[in-house]
Amino acid sequence: MTAVAERISVPVGPRSIDHPYSMTTVTLKLSHQRQWAPHRHPEHELIWGNSGGMLTVVADGITWEVPPSAGLWLPAGALHAVKAGPGTEFFCTYFRPEAHAAPSGVPGLFGVSALLREVLLHMHRRNMPDEARSRAERVAFDMLQPLEVAAVEVPMPTDPRALFVAEALVANPADQRSLSEWALTAGGSVRTLTRVFAQGTGMTFAQWRIQVRVRAALTYLAAGVPVSVVSRRVGYETPSAFVAVFRRVTGRTPGSMMNKGSVTPESVPYLLHA
Repeated sequence: MTAVAERISVPVGPRSIDHPYSMTTVTLKLSHQRQWAPHRHPEHELIWGNSGGMLTVVADGITWEVPPSAGLWLPAGALHAVKAGPGTEFFCTYFRPEAHAAPSGVPGLFGVSALLREVLLHMHRRNMPDEARSRAERVAFDMLQPLEVAAVEVPMPTDPRALFVAEALVANPADQRSLSEWALTAGGSVRTLTRVFAQGTGMTFAQWRIQVRVRAALTYLAAGVPVSVVSRRVGYETPSAFVAVFRRVTGRTPGSMMNKGSVTPESVPYLLHA
């Protein structure tokens, strides 16, 4: 029912889910960066439990960055590609489409609560009686819920020089270097970097960096980090400056989003257009 591997699936072909089971989980532990070419599954898939590394999935033309506290739902037949960084460990749970009604027909982020995580991991047991397994599966399906959250979109540039800068800032949103300072490292003039950033993202460099910082802030807020700490981690000298920018981008304050459940430890909403 389970496996430990460094592969999500073959590019074409079905995965087997042992009858009478309706779901199975694969554990992935990567010692180095891996990429999987676009492929499909005849089953629904939930990619979840990311711990310790970068995990992105391209589906429906969108690059989803899978956070530790949520999972990415992929309906049966959805074309997707996966990239995972070194040291990444995560799970893929597959669901037989005919066993239960799909909670969603499109890719999207799903909450993975502590209880759902424990149920899915509980079903790693190989000696579980069929009746007990069936009960656990019904509980798991009942807990599968899409996240109703607003997304922060961060287009990535394609020019190699701009992409070098973009990837560095995604890795460290608090980096305060100006575009002129980045030009010394990435190559090209400030004018060139300004132009290729605008062409590749549809935003100015300053606008793009704000989006990156707000997206990163959502991750910290989901983990329960105080706003004063979050503001420093994403590059703002004062909480008031951070709150002002955050509200301008999302329409809410960080505190109100937490209080209303728009961002919770089970939900981190961030999308990137490839």
